[in-house]
Amino acid sequence: MARTRQTPVIGVALILLLTGCEGGGTPDGEASANGARFTPLAELEGISPSGDPPADTAGPVKVLSELQYGQSRLTAYVKADSCGFIAAPKSDTPGNGMHLVSTWPAGGEGSDRYPAGPYNSASGAGDPKAWASVLCSRNAMVIEYASGEAGAPEQARGQVTVTQVGDKPATLRIVIGDHTARQQIVNQA
Repeated sequence: MARTRQTPVIGVALILLLTGCEGGGTPDGEASANGARFTPLAELEGISPSGDPPADTAGPVKVLSELQYGQSRLTAYVKADSCGFIAAPKSDTPGNGMHLVSTWPAGGEGSDRYPAGPYNSASGAGDPKAWASVLCSRNAMVIEYASGEAGAPEQARGQVTVTQVGDKPATLRIVIGDHTARQQIVNQA
């Protein structure tokens, strides 16, 4: 008789353990499958943009990174529930810009293409040679950007890692997040 009572108790304990209902869990997106913890983008220290603040943004934003690249200034920012990316011509050069925004994924949505996800995405094109894609999660942002210009960024500020992933056209991978998230993403990519 005692044996039959233990079996359901053990079964319930096992179910609670497997479904994560043991309490004290972390909020969505703060820990990876391997247990690494990431600082949410909204909690990272922002930077002051050089020149004018990002245009075309509704509401308050926190600028997380800025790159000077060729004839463009690339700015990544976060706001209440989304990530944004602006590629704008430097103040003294003519040209078209690009502005992409992606909301954070809701529970159970998004892709797990990189660590620190899940991610939602947005993509678009600027002038005939420029394009970008933005992957956005609560913990990291991964941007691929091709401007049609050759070369490496002249200056990068913020919690950002930049690598070149293609040469025809020259494509940058811009990873924004805490050190652990950036390192895992760059290692996987």
